[in-house]
Amino acid sequence: MVRHRATLPVNSDIEVARNVAGVPVMIRIRPGYLGLAAVGGTVGTAARYGVTAVAPTWQTLSAGTVVVNLLGPFSLGVLLQFLTAGEESGRRRASRLLVGVGFLGAFTSYAQLAVDAVMVAEHGHAVLALAYVVATIAAGAVVAWLGIVTATRWGGCGRS
Repeated sequence: MVRHRATLPVNSDIEVARNVAGVPVMIRIRPGYLGLAAVGGTVGTAARYGVTAVAPTWQTLSAGTVVVNLLGPFSLGVLLQFLTAGEESGRRRASRLLVGVGFLGAFTSYAQLAVDAVMVAEHGHAVLALAYVVATIAAGAVVAWLGIVTATRWGGCGRS
């Protein structure tokens, strides 16, 4: 009986080594990497608060939540497309952790999307709440793709 061991997911932010059998084993997550994500997250949270504080609200839906949940995926698409050009480096890893994981991860607010949807549903508009969630998530996927396309055309990323 041949027993297959599951491999670790590919994640360039976690250093891996290979054991004697050639199986990838996680070594460590460096505290500096966690610090980069934390600093980016702090700034991203403040930016999200700033956007949502000045954005108008309709019924119980905040335009600010929609803005951050569309601007975030677009920006992440741009960032990751730019970071795919060239070799992996410490600077690219730091950028991905600081901006992608930290700032943009905290800037977007899918938790607030859920709260908004529940509040709308509790006010008797369950169909609107469901449509809001589905439309926001679908639009997020579309704008992430648009971010990739924009970065590719703007910076020549991904071209051979």
